[in-house]
Amino acid sequence: MNPGDHSHTVSAFDNDLAQLERRVLEMGGLAESQLKAAMEALMKRDVDAAERVISRDPELDECERQIEASALSIIARRQPMANDLRYVFGNVKISGSLERIGDYAKNIAKRTIILARSPGVQVPAELGPLGVAALRSLREVMDSFTTRDAQKAEMVWQHDHELDDLVARVMRNVISTMSQDLLGKRKDAEIEGSTHLLFITKNLERVGDHATNIAEVIQFQLSGGWKTAQRPKGGDSLQSILAS
Repeated sequence: MNPGDHSHTVSAFDNDLAQLERRVLEMGGLAESQLKAAMEALMKRDVDAAERVISRDPELDECERQIEASALSIIARRQPMANDLRYVFGNVKISGSLERIGDYAKNIAKRTIILARSPGVQVPAELGPLGVAALRSLREVMDSFTTRDAQKAEMVWQHDHELDDLVARVMRNVISTMSQDLLGKRKDAEIEGSTHLLFITKNLERVGDHATNIAEVIQFQLSGGWKTAQRPKGGDSLQSILAS
């Protein structure tokens, strides 16, 4: 291969990788939009908005399929070396986390539709800030992906415990309400509604977990090594909350 051929091959790979990263960024934008819309639908008890979130979920599934297909094509055609292969492999893992975040947004929307049938179930005020925190984690980690900023990815990873603290606070609130409902012999539908709020809270916790997973992948892409330290955890486990 003459130098000109090598230059052409490198340029072609760079173009392929840039296109792959654009698809990941577009998927990140869609996942963020879905999560934001799901939380707005929940806080407003907006069934139509929740149904729109559900209807758009297949778009995220298709994004993931396209990213996987593009990555396989790059590997087959370009045979990237270790450093470049990290970026290709990492982008596939990131798309998997984004697809799961989209699933959590869809689940929140589905539970919003059920909660709309039980107006007596109050959405905890702390659930709004929890949704904002989950969105912020997703937005910041995708910003670090865009700029290849390992330090910003590390900050998302380090600050996940703050989201855990909010999760524990909301769960305590919901479980306390459920206990009062049981003692007061409230309607089964209202107790069931509180159960859906617990699942929504857990969905948002998992969004934060996937944001930290993405942060770890970005650091792997940039450094070539996986984090070995345990992620800082905040709040209480559900078991300890239930036991309190």
